[in-house]
Amino acid sequence: SYLFKTRYGDKLFFDIQVDDHLAEYRLPALTLQPLMGNAVKHNTITSKQPLHISIRTEGECLVIENPLRPKLDPEPGVGFGLENLRNRWELITNQPIEIVRTEELFTVRLPLQKPDKR
Repeated sequence: SYLFKTRYGDKLFFDIQVDDHLAEYRLPALTLQPLMGNAVKHNTITSKQPLHISIRTEGECLVIENPLRPKLDPEPGVGFGLENLRNRWELITNQPIEIVRTEELFTVRLPLQKPDKR
């Protein structure tokens, strides 16, 4: 988030609300970066229309959500990012992720991994 905030300044916000009792739960490495990158890549971000990316917990899931405001000139992409994330997630955690796109919102729900008990 630091690099994105450095690049976009007051045009990009991360609204983070994680329940304290889930602070020790885990995500596979490099899970959030491609989701934030997709939000930035595919949405208009201006001073008048800043982008708010919500990162919150719901139950034992991490939910990443952003409004959909497609760019007028979309950046080219091959479309493998979300599919790679889905496949990698299922391989590592043995759980599916949920990806929902409505006309207004793009939402990804990731089941969190419980911490190892030692």
